[in-house]
Amino acid sequence: MSDLILHHYPQSPVAQKIRFALGIAAADWHSVEIPRLPPKPLLMPLTANYRRVPVLQIGADIHCDSQNIIRAIASAGHANTLFPDGCVGQAMALAGWAETAMFDLAVRIVITSAIGTAPPEFIADRGALYFEPDWTEAGMKVALPAVILQLQAHLAWTDDMLSATGFAIGSKLSYADAAIAYIAWFLRGRWDGGAALLAPFSHICALEEMLVGRGNGNTTEMTAEAALAHANAHEPATPTGIVAGFDAGLQLGQQIMLRQRGQTADPDVYGRLRYLDDTRISIDHTSPETGAVAVHFPIAGYVVSAAAPL
Repeated sequence: MSDLILHHYPQSPVAQKIRFALGIAAADWHSVEIPRLPPKPLLMPLTANYRRVPVLQIGADIHCDSQNIIRAIASAGHANTLFPDGCVGQAMALAGWAETAMFDLAVRIVITSAIGTAPPEFIADRGALYFEPDWTEAGMKVALPAVILQLQAHLAWTDDMLSATGFAIGSKLSYADAAIAYIAWFLRGRWDGGAALLAPFSHICALEEMLVGRGNGNTTEMTAEAALAHANAHEPATPTGIVAGFDAGLQLGQQIMLRQRGQTADPDVYGRLRYLDDTRISIDHTSPETGAVAVHFPIAGYVVSAAAPL
């Protein structure tokens, strides 16, 4: 079977970014569909309580956050297609900019526009994840025109960036293109005004159409129960050690806590430090459903601190 198991759901925009990347790589992968809203009892035993999607599983190694997931897919034999000509730094920097500059605005637009039509529990859940703690539906609606203006400016810059070759970096598809196209896919599919806002930006639209047409790689369905059993039948294969230039005083085996940056409703994640380098941190985690697994996170976007022993 393929080593790559993606836990996701079809409507997730961030999962679509990874699915676009799997299409660029023409990768074989197993698809595990999970619920859009908590509880997620067949996912969170794998992730040490991390709740967001997508999550990539390779045996008993569990990769959280798209930053980390894409590096794991590349390491599984797809580096040349996802990062052609060694463009890892450029692609990851562009992807990080797109997420903070454009996706955060796109989420505000989509969720605000869905108020009154989407289930109230969905609006409340996503608002707690993405918005400031004192957000209100009325306040979001008042702010919506200004948010659209901001996103339009970023789309204009992005479209100009694509105008030379049609790609974000050089003359080849890369992960950076997936990190742009998924935002267009999200706006077009989830907001009535998305197509009109995107229409003037022909290079973004062409890139989105290209990646949609390319597909999402070669997919085989898998149950969540089978994925848990697969983890239990394996052991973590990733390394241990601290190789970061600055280690924040952390020690191998120490109980640590990871918290999503900002004020969100994401639960904290706890585990024993397994690995640390300049861009990735890994913890050891055990659950009855999975046995011992290693759970991997990026450093960027997370607050890492020592925690009291459990």
